[in-house]
Amino acid sequence: MPRPLILARLEPALREELLQRFNTATDPESRTRYQMVLLAAERQMSTSEIAALVFRSHDTVWRVLRRFQEHGLDAVPRRHGGGPEPTLTPEAETEIVRVIEDDPHQHGVDAANWTTGLLATYLAHKTGLAVNPETTRLALHRLGYVCKRPNWTVQHKAQEREDWVGNACG
Repeated sequence: MPRPLILARLEPALREELLQRFNTATDPESRTRYQMVLLAAERQMSTSEIAALVFRSHDTVWRVLRRFQEHGLDAVPRRHGGGPEPTLTPEAETEIVRVIEDDPHQHGVDAANWTTGLLATYLAHKTGLAVNPETTRLALHRLGYVCKRPNWTVQHKAQEREDWVGNACG
């Protein structure tokens, strides 16, 4: 367990900046982290007391307070790991955007709809870049597309029903 960490009282200008960031934080985790600093500096609470209050581990509170001590307020918000770089090239993403709205048959794919697997196979043939369907799905998500199953209807059956909305037109 790390040693106890006590923060000194904050200068008035720093306190006002911290309160302003706490009140305007849009990310709940960042807001909680600003609260940790406020509790440590204003109430002189220990990391264990703060951890119990904000439902985080002692280690998390300790790391947040330590970052604040070393780097100031800019180090307090939650940082997201960047993760690996996308494996699709910009050319491959451009190709996806170009073909996604088209019928797969127009591009030599014998299927009624595009799937992530079909797009991955198409990209491998077209660009020479072999990726798995999950990589294709993530690229589609980044580009603003959503992968979901088509909603099939049997229109001629619906038209036979008297209460079908399409029969009310006219």
